[in-house]
Amino acid sequence: MRKAALLVFVLAFTVPLGTPAAAAQPNEDPVPAPGLKCVERVAVPTLENVIDAKWSPDGSTLALVRFVRIPSATNPSGYIEDEVLETLDMWSGKVRSYGSIEYGRPAWSGSGRYLAYWGPKADFLQIMERGEIVARLTPSMPEFRWSGDALVYIERSTIRVWTGGRVPGTVVKLLDRLVPHYPRDDWSWSGDASRFTLTRYVPDEPEPERLIGWTETGDVAELDVPGATLTEWAPSGAILLIRYPTRLELRDEIGLTGAYVPIARNAVHSWGADGRTLLVRTLRPSVAAGEAFEEVKVVWPVSRAATAILPNVFGTRAFSPNGRYFGGTVRTDRHDSRLEVFRCVEVPRGDVAVPDPEAAARLAQIDGGTGRLIRPVAGAISQFVHIAHSGVDIAAPFGSPVVAADAGIVTKIAFKEEGGLQVCVQHAGGLETCYYHASAFLVAVGERVARGQAIALVGMSGRATGPHVHWEAKLDGKVLDPLLR
Repeated sequence: MRKAALLVFVLAFTVPLGTPAAAAQPNEDPVPAPGLKCVERVAVPTLENVIDAKWSPDGSTLALVRFVRIPSATNPSGYIEDEVLETLDMWSGKVRSYGSIEYGRPAWSGSGRYLAYWGPKADFLQIMERGEIVARLTPSMPEFRWSGDALVYIERSTIRVWTGGRVPGTVVKLLDRLVPHYPRDDWSWSGDASRFTLTRYVPDEPEPERLIGWTETGDVAELDVPGATLTEWAPSGAILLIRYPTRLELRDEIGLTGAYVPIARNAVHSWGADGRTLLVRTLRPSVAAGEAFEEVKVVWPVSRAATAILPNVFGTRAFSPNGRYFGGTVRTDRHDSRLEVFRCVEVPRGDVAVPDPEAAARLAQIDGGTGRLIRPVAGAISQFVHIAHSGVDIAAPFGSPVVAADAGIVTKIAFKEEGGLQVCVQHAGGLETCYYHASAFLVAVGERVARGQAIALVGMSGRATGPHVHWEAKLDGKVLDPLLR
């Protein structure tokens, strides 16, 4: 049985990732990522507070995770923020809701036949086909990966694969010392699920232990990358990105170093439509209300070096697989945002993007009222300030930017056993904000930062229950609720 299941698993890797079930639209040939301008807005329904977005392989549907506020008599804030899953049909504009979910990580299979996501309370990883649930799996780690239409995941000490049947197959049993325990350990699959990284966090150590392994055998080796701030797999293939404070390293499918890319300390990286092209940008020091466009450099592969023009958005950034569309969220006030979709075309660099006529109203709304602090990450609040909790916890995808809630001067960059990597900013009037559990810093002590400027990347350092930001505010040393400032 094990050999048969393993054979199925190996054969699954021959299915090309991203193969569409059917053509999305006639004459919608894929376009390369370099040289794109994604500046033409596409009319979509109003969808607020989207924190994750995944395009189907044919680009016809967006799977969206967003948070909604639900009144709560037991919560001191009077509400909770609940994550829900919805799909948006790009051709009809129809939105369909599937209710509450956990972890916010929906993923389409290679053909688009299946959509996998964590159900409410993370009891099951649910697999949906044509809107109906066809399987419920029980992984012991949040991460899973599609290889074609085969889904690979970990269940306690076993790597398993689901291929559409009632009973998942076993790929390999892990040695006891390699069995991951979330959230102390973080497991991440390569884009084709053939490899993985295992990151082990030690509460009193600023650098975690990193291992790299092979899915088929369960074999691992030490990933010796001293000084690295994070590791990340490309969405396609088995390309591993290793980030350092001022450079990126890329290792190819056979583990050899493919490239070193110098970057500015405050640069943010992302992936192009093909899942293998690496983009780097320096975020504008603004509140990202979609009022401007920014240059994004294609830095790898070097042979495709070019510049893309993208809107300055907050949080979600997602190309459709054919490169025709780019989805992102723009701020609409201090704590809310909405989804916008842009059409991408290859045009001469001299063409001017049309300004958004609604941007001025959004900026006025952000600056209106009595409060000043903006939400530092695009995510749902998982814990509020209370007598035993000194800040606000906001769940967000690992590696996403953390921005300064207001203008000020960076006063502290340090590691604490409980809070992990932290950065603090001193604002006017004796107010200080601090941001904990980061994976990397994008600023230095003494640096002056603008409201909305990226200062760190989301992580799980210290004692964390998952990737999130613990956001604190103090006035002359006294703890305050940052949501009320």
